[in-house]
Amino acid sequence: RIDAAAKAHLITDEMAAWAHEIRLEANDQRHAEEDAPLPTQEDAVKVIEFAKALGQFLFVLPARVERGRKGPQ
Repeated sequence: RIDAAAKAHLITDEMAAWAHEIRLEANDQRHAEEDAPLPTQEDAVKVIEFAKALGQFLFVLPARVERGRKGPQ
């Protein structure tokens, strides 16, 4: 789905790469790898930063562009 979103230009290639990093880091926990270390606070911060950036890119930026194109009101 990540690659499809990038191919459809819903996210940038850089966002797709970041999303893959997040996804791969979460795989150990999701697949119950017993030898995998538990996530750290740094891991959590990285996921939160990605989610915030994705929200900005998908929702905030398009709204700002739309308002900007309408001009002062």
